[in-house]
Amino acid sequence: MWLSDLFNPERERRFFDILSHLAALAREAAEKLAAYVNGGDPSSPSQIAALRRQGRAGLQQLIDAIRNTFVTPLDRTDLYNLGEGLADMLDYLDNAAAEIELFGVAPTDAMRRMCEGLRGAADQICIGVGSLQSKPAQAYASGEAASSAEEAIEDLYRHALAALFEGQDYATIFKTREIYRHLSNSADRADAIGKLIGKIVVKNT
Repeated sequence: MWLSDLFNPERERRFFDILSHLAALAREAAEKLAAYVNGGDPSSPSQIAALRRQGRAGLQQLIDAIRNTFVTPLDRTDLYNLGEGLADMLDYLDNAAAEIELFGVAPTDAMRRMCEGLRGAADQICIGVGSLQSKPAQAYASGEAASSAEEAIEDLYRHALAALFEGQDYATIFKTREIYRHLSNSADRADAIGKLIGKIVVKNT
């Protein structure tokens, strides 16, 4: 029984299911944040916080599955790093939403554009993760797209900071800078996830 369980397709599938769930949570959080900065549901920060908690629970599920499985479908470190990257992206999206609400900062055009870029990156990540098991070419292309989105967001981030520091309202400047930083960090996670997806495809095809 034990030997047959080692190579049970259902046991392998659960890793991809957990990762797909984490990617879907990140996409939903990015969608809610993009809608929020465009005047959407004022309860979005609490909804995103709930998604973050689900993400941490999902990461723990992944860790438990890795620890309790002798043969994993992908490299154990790659599985962990991908799950952690997705959970970290959720953390930064949550931080941005929470501080927009807490600081009472009015969303800027740059903020809206960065959030839209993150929504697109999260969508590509969701496609990429969902394609890892059976569509490696699609997974690789989506990983590259997520990394490309990060480059555009970082360019927006630098220009947004430059414009921000031209102002004289220092309280608003420092509050807004913190939010921009969370968005930039989330983009960095999207880039790392995209590159890791590509690495996984190369290693396993």
